[in-house]
Amino acid sequence: MRVESFVTPALLLDRHRLERNIRRMAEKARRLGVALRPHIKTHKCVEIAKIQRNHGATGITVSTVYEAMTFARAGFDDITYAVPLSPDKFQPVREIADAARIKILLDNPTTVDRLSDFCVEQGISLDVMMKVDVGYHRCGVTYDSPEAVHLAERIHAAPGLRFVGILTHEGHVYDASTTAEIRRRVDDAQRAMVSLARKLKERNAALAPEVVSIGSTPGMSLVEEIADGITEVRPGNYVFYDYEQVLLGSCGIDDCALTVVASVVGVYDDRIVIDAGATALSVDPGPEHLNLQRAFGRIVRINGERAEIPGLTIVSLSQEHGKVRLEDNADKLTIGDHVEIVPNHSCLTANLFDTYHVIEGDKVVARWRISRGHCGSANV
Repeated sequence: MRVESFVTPALLLDRHRLERNIRRMAEKARRLGVALRPHIKTHKCVEIAKIQRNHGATGITVSTVYEAMTFARAGFDDITYAVPLSPDKFQPVREIADAARIKILLDNPTTVDRLSDFCVEQGISLDVMMKVDVGYHRCGVTYDSPEAVHLAERIHAAPGLRFVGILTHEGHVYDASTTAEIRRRVDDAQRAMVSLARKLKERNAALAPEVVSIGSTPGMSLVEEIADGITEVRPGNYVFYDYEQVLLGSCGIDDCALTVVASVVGVYDDRIVIDAGATALSVDPGPEHLNLQRAFGRIVRINGERAEIPGLTIVSLSQEHGKVRLEDNADKLTIGDHVEIVPNHSCLTANLFDTYHVIEGDKVVARWRISRGHCGSANV
């Protein structure tokens, strides 16, 4: 099958770009002397994770119970579940632990105590990492607070739990306005984690973290040094990249492996309408803090290059429609023409589809399943 024959909207994955991105990040992690545990929430695809494993990934990171179950059943036996655990997930995690080593995240004493009671009742032991906040202010204990040491001690002392390390996501790098600022924030995050690890070891040798884990695609794409004491990195978006990463400076548009192909369904004097709306592109407007023109992805030429087509801007989305503003220099498009779009946020876009159409050149060479779902999916 050729790209031109698609029923749209469809999700295209350029195999060459995908494998190049995976290879480059694996090589960088080896050069910097850290383990690479990629976050598979971006792609949710067993075939892609196998490519990452073949390039040296030491394990995987997941964000949902369903992802953990799916990948454990596919033979991935070293999994970090990187969302603080809630009590309703104790039993599913216990079942996953029969098939794989799973490390879970905790950031509060209430869940520590409840999970400890559960593990004692079940006669099991679970590996626990403490979630740390180094500036993103989403989840985690603040790295330089007394609570961080107290919580680590509580985990270590809890029956049925084994304290194995500390983990952070320096997500505030996405709010940075320059690559220099991204690098500064990543450096600060590394120093914060190393400082906490040192403090824990000084408090009690038994608290010395086996794993000190950081993770973001801008961070790993842009830094050239990793602080001594950081043992693991967890980028995820790098397999595809996207237009947000282009704007942040993590990559060039030619590195973007994931696109959406859509059809022109309406042509008007000042606009065209395509059949890719919010359910195909997501409503992520991109990094608005950079004060750029608001657009829901970028339209590129469908000949395999990633050259942007001038004069076409996706200015608004409804559920199944995308409105594209036409400038005077825009290419002439007619009903039925295909356009290819680099999404703003490839993680969200991939989660809207069931299948990757894997392409080499203009030919589809494979179709890979996207294992999207949540806890409800794990119950069926």
